[in-house]
Amino acid sequence: TTLSNMTQLLEANLSKRISSHVYLMSFCKKGNRFTIQTDDVEVVFFANQLFSQVYKVELSYRGAVLYSVKAVEGETSHRVTLDLTCAGNIYGNIKALCVVLPVGHRVQQADVEEFRLSGFQIGDNEVLFLAAMFCYFPCLKYLDLSQNKITSTGATAMAAHMSHLQQLEWLDLSGNDIGEDGATAMNEKLAHLQQLKYLMFTANGTSTHVKKSLLNTLSNMENLSTVNFSTEMYSYYTYMYHLDVYNNKGSRLIIETDDADIVTLANQLFSQVYKVELSCRGSVLYSVKAVEGETSHRVTLDLTCAGNIVDNIKALSVVLPVGHRVQQADVEELKFGSGRFTIRDEGVRLLAEIFCFLPSLKHLD
Repeated sequence: TTLSNMTQLLEANLSKRISSHVYLMSFCKKGNRFTIQTDDVEVVFFANQLFSQVYKVELSYRGAVLYSVKAVEGETSHRVTLDLTCAGNIYGNIKALCVVLPVGHRVQQADVEEFRLSGFQIGDNEVLFLAAMFCYFPCLKYLDLSQNKITSTGATAMAAHMSHLQQLEWLDLSGNDIGEDGATAMNEKLAHLQQLKYLMFTANGTSTHVKKSLLNTLSNMENLSTVNFSTEMYSYYTYMYHLDVYNNKGSRLIIETDDADIVTLANQLFSQVYKVELSCRGSVLYSVKAVEGETSHRVTLDLTCAGNIVDNIKALSVVLPVGHRVQQADVEELKFGSGRFTIRDEGVRLLAEIFCFLPSLKHLD
């Protein structure tokens, strides 16, 4: 308070010299600039209360700038930098940002649009601090927290603050273990993200009931265009189902998953299907697509190009009921003869169960 009334004072260093995180704040005081440098959290807190005009805020770690925002004179825009990965420890950086962001927010009104924190071993403690800062990120469009260690505790904390992210377009939570409770909490709040276009969500440990509830919620989100509901982070080595459907708002929604439950539930929930595809290790085994403006459909079926024949038939049996709704069983050939493939009784049993979706079949070898 005393320093704020000293008109000639331009700079003050109020550090304890016990932290590697340094806060720098420039305020407008009686017509002059006044800069405070400190590593003391309380100094940041009190300065935010005492000074009405903020010109610049910066957070650094051992000289590397983690966060910086500055008012640009004569312009309405502001210059902002945010990179919590360039130095120090992610947890410590998030905690330090949590201290200074309320001051920086007064300069730039949350112009931060991206948070990319994939694969930094972020756990629930870090997410608790991060979620508490969502109120300062109303312009955030891209949030990537994939391949971390977030559990149901962290996901529930995120859900509690998610309504602040009104401009969020991309949310990636894949590769975490958020479980049943975390998925339930997220599902209750996802509808608030009306601008969301892309969602990646690892469905490990979630029941069929929760998966159905999630799909129900997503089916009513008008701007959502793509959802990835894989159980494995890297699904290149598994079967991938690609469903292109129309949501309840009449907009196209692409669902990508390696989870057979999701395919079955999507078949129940979505009334219109545009495209269906099954692939294994990047090779397309089955694909059918409605051709706009035409009565015919484009269909591809080759269960011999990759993977194991029996497993391929099993995967096809999952997705064929959905594909059948697109192309009304235009498949006319199935060739597994010539001794190139070994199909035993189990494979034939699975094949026989999908005959009902192949009424146009003419050649079966």
